[in-house]
Amino acid sequence: MPEQVNVGLIGCGSMGSELARAVHRKEAGSARIIGLFDEYHLGRETLAKELAFGADSEPIQVDTVVELVSLPNLDLVIECASQAAVVAHSETVLNAGISLLVMSSGALILPGFMRKVSAAAHESGATIYIPSGAVGGIDALRASKALLEEVTIVSTKKPTSLSGAPGFAEWENKEITEPTVIFEGSAIEAVGLFPANVNVAATVSLAGIGPDATKVRVIADPNSPGNVHEINAVSKAGKFSFRFENMPHETNPKTSFLAVLAAIETLRSICEPGLRIGT
Repeated sequence: MPEQVNVGLIGCGSMGSELARAVHRKEAGSARIIGLFDEYHLGRETLAKELAFGADSEPIQVDTVVELVSLPNLDLVIECASQAAVVAHSETVLNAGISLLVMSSGALILPGFMRKVSAAAHESGATIYIPSGAVGGIDALRASKALLEEVTIVSTKKPTSLSGAPGFAEWENKEITEPTVIFEGSAIEAVGLFPANVNVAATVSLAGIGPDATKVRVIADPNSPGNVHEINAVSKAGKFSFRFENMPHETNPKTSFLAVLAAIETLRSICEPGLRIGT
């Protein structure tokens, strides 16, 4: 990467804006936001003005991702929008030879899609980055990948954090007063039913034994201390258990604050060569 990493942002909602603010505060090394794309014009206009404060120039707002990847000296695009945005725009970014940092990792385990975007990245020389998101232990899963026998992730959230998800539809008008299992199945099934909630399951499955073999349980608990994720793995190298009690992001309860911090750290590692611990 060059001395200054010029970044284009897809998605100017709560997560994208929080990440952009961190970049603006110089918390992500030499990264600089130079372009913004969001179909919601008011959101991107508001963010552009905020980022212009104290900066040399306001980020360029574009109406299409084709325009975004055509910006001069663009090095990296960060997706902070949705699984649908990843599906719609990944190949455009990668075919342009521009690396892509994906927040909505659930899209990458859709049947055949990872193969397609990996081929595009290989052909153009671009890189696909996936932050660890709202959990840790990803390095341990990757290191023991060939020896893994079983991986289960249990995600527990307050009902309000699951509201709106297709997998929560039958529970929307029901009062939940105690921990209730909403879903049990594979990661590939979970990401379609809870697209804004279980990207972490997709990331865990990509690091480990794959989306079909990774088991997922989603629990709604009105008394949950936050967005809780528990990962249990059995391998020939040993047994691993990880538990994370994450605070929901203040502007988006479907997302853990840690997911934003993980994205910032991933971006910083891209920008700053030198010592790296783990991946």
